[in-house]
Amino acid sequence: MERPLNVVNTEEIAEQDWGEGRCHIRRRDLGRAVGSVDVGLKRIVILAGYQSYPEHAHTSEEELFYILRGRGTALQDGEHVPVEAGDVISYPSGTGIAHTFVADRDEDLEYLAFGERDGGDTTFYPRSGKILIRALREQATGPSKALGLVGRMEEADYWEGER
Repeated sequence: MERPLNVVNTEEIAEQDWGEGRCHIRRRDLGRAVGSVDVGLKRIVILAGYQSYPEHAHTSEEELFYILRGRGTALQDGEHVPVEAGDVISYPSGTGIAHTFVADRDEDLEYLAFGERDGGDTTFYPRSGKILIRALREQATGPSKALGLVGRMEEADYWEGER
């Protein structure tokens, strides 16, 4: 009997290598594979010695993580928090808590990442001072177009250029 499209085994989903520099992961987009629209679910393996993504904080997306295998570190606003298989970690939207995971214990760190897919989310990257505005995908160019417009923040007077 053929299974419906909303039922897929994890091993049937293509694994993607993603990253650059200190970030290197292998990921499977489980949510998209079964047609999920509003909630994302990814199975992520951080290779030993690397981190998952640049440290970031979301304005309107909540993220929830479940550690499947290995030991590592959750970086939370510069604080190092040990994590291991069985741990659940939550980053509610709008808290401003910059976060990422690091496989820094000489072993891969594997986890499930659950999150909302809010097209209006803005993501802040404190290390680089960049922001990612998803709602501006149409204005984005180059490699970031699929994500949205990536730029840097700088303070400005509200009326500057508007007078």
